[in-house]
Amino acid sequence: MVDSSLLRVLSLNCWGLLLVSKQREKRLKAIADYLSKGDYDLVALQEVWVQDDYECIREKTVNTLPFAKYFYSGTLGSGLVLLSKHPFVSTSYWRYTLAGRPLKIFHGDFYVGKGCASACIDHPALGLLQLFTTHLHAGYGVADEYRGHRISETWELTSMIRDAMSQGRQVIVTGDFNSIPTSYNYQVLRDHGFMTDSWAEVHASLTNGIASDQQQDINDDQLQFIQRHGITCNSSINSWSKHYGALQPKGSRLDYVFYKKTAQLECIDSYVDLVDPIPGTSLSHSDHFGVCSTFRICAATSPKLSPLHPCQTNLTMATVQEITLILQTDHHTMQRMSRRLLVTFLLLLLLVLLFYITMVVVPIHVYNPVHQSVILWLLPLVVGPFLIAASALSIVCLIVGFVFGYAEAQHTHQFVTDLQTLLTGLQLKSDSNSAL
Repeated sequence: MVDSSLLRVLSLNCWGLLLVSKQREKRLKAIADYLSKGDYDLVALQEVWVQDDYECIREKTVNTLPFAKYFYSGTLGSGLVLLSKHPFVSTSYWRYTLAGRPLKIFHGDFYVGKGCASACIDHPALGLLQLFTTHLHAGYGVADEYRGHRISETWELTSMIRDAMSQGRQVIVTGDFNSIPTSYNYQVLRDHGFMTDSWAEVHASLTNGIASDQQQDINDDQLQFIQRHGITCNSSINSWSKHYGALQPKGSRLDYVFYKKTAQLECIDSYVDLVDPIPGTSLSHSDHFGVCSTFRICAATSPKLSPLHPCQTNLTMATVQEITLILQTDHHTMQRMSRRLLVTFLLLLLLVLLFYITMVVVPIHVYNPVHQSVILWLLPLVVGPFLIAASALSIVCLIVGFVFGYAEAQHTHQFVTDLQTLLTGLQLKSDSNSAL
């Protein structure tokens, strides 16, 4: 029997890339079966990029989670799905301003239109509940060139969270944040978005010394270790990511269920979900494990949340300055990259002119008819491919270097100015408090 005083929320990255993800159809069907049998009130999925997979999930969960929404974005789709027992009042999608680069084709983040999916849910006990899910930009290698992108994405997400809170709504934020608990992204969500990490709240006694605890427990039973430390990615017992075991034996906690802690909503349990393999196989459901949090719904004892002051934040000035410095560094890097691409464009343009002149002028100055006919036949074969390649590359360099490159730099600069405005507000607030 469903307990109406509880709210169970699941977040899962499904690893549903077409052609790239192994055993995709089999795994997504297994995920759909799992969800249909589970007692979840809200489910947030990431990386559901194939429409047939969404339809399969929708068909299997229509009785248990009758309200569903797939969010469309970019060239390949956002991959984000929200499922609910309770009706959606409104839904929306916000595409992040900085989310990948067009030349990084194999990274793919730019082409899926990374962003945040949101649904306002009419809950019978809580009233209006704003549910968010997102999938922040991946890191790709040791040299993380997208750290600034993730920070800007988190900043935009936090702005939406603050808006929802100011409207007096309950707020739950889920997703694959590609960020560990010590990251700036986590700090921004916690200290500027006033979000509570549901897993960390339940396991508070363990997270205070997370680094030393993990080192001590590294040889423990892997299932126990995963639950003890909330590991959702790169686990050695996940069939799709066990090759990371030699590099990251403990795995990482990248998936979260955050919420705004209020008098009506209290997290009483949180655990790593979908750890067991697909029944009858040794295959994991995804390359990530899910995270499931259970909340107790309490009777309202206080008025709705009051609007947030723009400078109301728990971020320290030092943290804001550090984040600003990261984005400023990215801004300068983007400007240099754009200039290089524009210089490359000019060089390619000169090369195109040179090839064109060669094809037009050389035959004119050959007066022997036999030689002229041979040259007219050979030049397009020899010079033509280089002319076409140089022309195509010059267009790419112009578009990526000028249109996208300068836009990326401008957007980053805007985030820097927003943070500087916050710093000014914090400084004024600090000065006024000192005067008192």
